[in-house]
Amino acid sequence: MPLSNSRKEMAEAVALDLASSFIRKKALGIVFLGALARGYFDDYSDIDIVVYKRKGVMLCWPREKEFKYRGFIIDLEVRNYERDLYRVWTLEERWVFSHAKIHFDPEGLIKDLLNLKVPLSQNERSNILRDETCKASWSIGDIDAWLYRGDIPSAHYAVTTAFKHLLRALAALNNVPPPPDKWLINVAFSLPLRPPQLSEIVREVLLCKEMSAEDLHRRKAAVEDLMEWLISHRQSLCLEQL
Repeated sequence: MPLSNSRKEMAEAVALDLASSFIRKKALGIVFLGALARGYFDDYSDIDIVVYKRKGVMLCWPREKEFKYRGFIIDLEVRNYERDLYRVWTLEERWVFSHAKIHFDPEGLIKDLLNLKVPLSQNERSNILRDETCKASWSIGDIDAWLYRGDIPSAHYAVTTAFKHLLRALAALNNVPPPPDKWLINVAFSLPLRPPQLSEIVREVLLCKEMSAEDLHRRKAAVEDLMEWLISHRQSLCLEQL
């Protein structure tokens, strides 16, 4: 059950309190992530804070620490600004920071950093679409291979694997860095460009009544519907870029 507004306000107050202590220590910037940044907070949410510092500045805090404070689980990470500026960010990391709420950034450096690191380039978008649909295609091929070998559970797992890759491709189609696995379905329903029958596809893929070939073919058909839709829209995207 979602927490009351007062509980959300308490979480925000705790985040601001912790942020203030790092501002006094000369932090370069402070970013809120997770539930607070995305505008929700429930019983399963923690408070995610990233503190940026300059190289050589000591904030007397470990690189990352999870702890309990005033009734909330806090995940507080200290990052070196210069290191983040020059290293390659992972796709999942870029998705997490695409929802970041910048709390403290007096020099505007954190805003510039996120604008540089988070968005997908056209080449990245095209490459993710190609790679994830290829991986999905391989997994769909594995379905028939495992069925031929008489291993029904492995064939069902291949359906699930293909579905995961297609959801990642769907995110990239919308110019969104693919999120962590636990967010894939949630994010898919928030994307502006998605199959009109996405609810039916998700239901058919996730519903597994029994470890049978009949159930397998039904799930596989739903994955193939999503694959067909994605390929047609990927081709349209490629034509637009010519």
